[in-house]
Order: sequence, then C-alpha cells, then structure tokens
Amino acid sequence: MNNAISPGHPAIDQASYSWWRRCLMGITALFLALALPAWIFTVVGKEEWTSLWLMVAHGATAVALLLLAALQLRGSGGLRALLGHDLWRTYKICLPIVVVIYAVCTSLDVGLGYGRETFMVTFLAGLTALERVLCLVMLLALPPISEELLYRHFLMRLFPLNSRFWQWVAILSTSSLFMLMHSQYTHWPSFALIGALAVLFAYARLRTGGILVPVLLHSFAEICGMLSDTVMSQLL
Repeated sequence: MNNAISPGHPAIDQASYSWWRRCLMGITALFLALALPAWIFTVVGKEEWTSLWLMVAHGATAVALLLLAALQLRGSGGLRALLGHDLWRTYKICLPIVVVIYAVCTSLDVGLGYGRETFMVTFLAGLTALERVLCLVMLLALPPISEELLYRHFLMRLFPLNSRFWQWVAILSTSSLFMLMHSQYTHWPSFALIGALAVLFAYARLRTGGILVPVLLHSFAEICGMLSDTVMSQLL
C-alpha cells in the first residue's frame, strides 16, 4: 500500500473498497446534515431561531450520523473503529498548528481592518446568561462531532484512501466543500482560516485512520475562535 500520510493502515478503511456503498452512505449523511437542521428551523420558526437552536440542530445531526456510522461499520468494529490510532502523537503535532493558523488569520483580520465577523457579533445575541453558557458548552462538542463525521468520515471515505493521489483529492475536495458551506462568514481571512483548518483536520483523519483527533482539534479550534473574537472585540 502506498499510504503517503497514515503511518499504518487507516483503521476505518480496512474493508474492501465499494464505491456504490460508500457513495450511498455519503449521500445519506449529506441529506441528514442538510435536512435535519432545515426541519428544526421550520419547526422553531425564523423569529424564534437562535444560536442555541443551531446547537440543538448540530446535536440532532451528530446523533443521526453516529447511528449511520454504527450501521456502516457494524462489521468492522462499530463506533470503536472511529477512534483511530497514533492519537496522542498526532494531536501534539496538530495542536500548535491550530494556534498558528488562528494567530495568522486574526492578525490579517486586524491588520487589514476587517474586524469581527457579523456572525460572531450576533452569535450570542438574544440569549440569557444561562443560555449563553449552555450554547458555548454545546459549541465545544456538537459541531465538532457532526461536522467531522460528515466531512472527515462519510465524505472522505468516498475516495480510496490508499495512495497519495486519492488522499490529496479527498483532502482538497472535502476541505473546499467545508469552506464553502460556512457561508455565514464574509471576510477572506475567515475563509482562509476555515480552509486551513479543514486541511489540518483531514490530515489528522488520514494519519490516525479515525475521527477522534479531528473532533478534538475542531473543539480546540472553537475555543481559539471565541478567544480570537474576544481579542478583536477589544482591539477594534
């Protein structure tokens, strides 16, 4: 196997490659990720919609995708196969890179005068103090799980990840989609940040063969994002 990134066989890619099965799972996962939040938004209504409801939508998506992953991996270790291997070393390699990405992109935002994203300014608007705390706690867990399952598990597995070429196709295609789907942001440094993080999360996924490290990195990135926004709120 010419595996250019992972030091061993990817834990959740050992099963024989079946394009149509993985495509079916990918389409199902994408449908759930789009349909569940849209349905919750319709039920709640535009006037009542807040960031707390957005986190609830991420939670529902995370549960649905975890169940789908359990079904997909039932013959190859179940959800335990999502953990991966070489976890601590990969996490230590990638963690400082997240900090560097945020430092560079926040500096660009401040230096070029863009300031805070409107989405971040209004993120906690209309919430009580308790709801704000709950929303922030949910932010650290639910979007990392739902988004890493979708992009770094179901969509990356559309490709045969056993060669340098397909690994880079998987990284670039899923990272581009991840960046485009975050359309709530408008400044180009924000898109650069999201794209760079997506590439790093995909690298961690390939190196470990699972999504635990990408989920943890994503959660840490959420913390960095809130700190970055706080810094900009004080400087601009």
